[in-house]
Amino acid sequence: MAPGPAASRPWFAFSLDLAPAAASRHLHGLPPVPDFPEGELAEALDVDVVYDVHVPNWGGRVARLVDAPGHHVTGRLRPVDAESWPVLARLETALALANEERPVRVRTASGAVVEAHAFTPAARNPSTQGPVSEAFLITLAVAAERARLPAAVVEKLQAEARIVHAVQHARPDGHRTQTPNKPGIK
Repeated sequence: MAPGPAASRPWFAFSLDLAPAAASRHLHGLPPVPDFPEGELAEALDVDVVYDVHVPNWGGRVARLVDAPGHHVTGRLRPVDAESWPVLARLETALALANEERPVRVRTASGAVVEAHAFTPAARNPSTQGPVSEAFLITLAVAAERARLPAAVVEKLQAEARIVHAVQHARPDGHRTQTPNKPGIK
């Protein structure tokens, strides 16, 4: 008897994992990126992101998924073959030290609520000290656009990148340096 198809696990992609190739411009030596299914537009419920984990490869703090009743995070729900899960885990770790797997409740575009798993950086020594990684924010906006998240989500991420740049580059005299014209920031 021929073996049946491998069981798949529901994966909620919300960060650079939306379009990992977008990070290859900044991160060198990424493991090969498998062809994951596009999946469907979805939102994780009762969670939000905070920028409190310093990742040296990004030169600052990156997004971590945290419990936040009443909040939601937009992303894509994708089925991943059980055999591909370890490859996905290595990719997530290489992208942003997202080596902690956590369950999330996800509402799909059709309104169904399902259990899925997301990868996030671990909460080891979270801190708001030091800069938020502008390169990470810009790449996140590009990944969201490539993953065809709603325009409002992409525009919000682009605005966050501009705001972080303005705040982090403000001079003591109240003047700001000019926002760079970088891909991903419009």
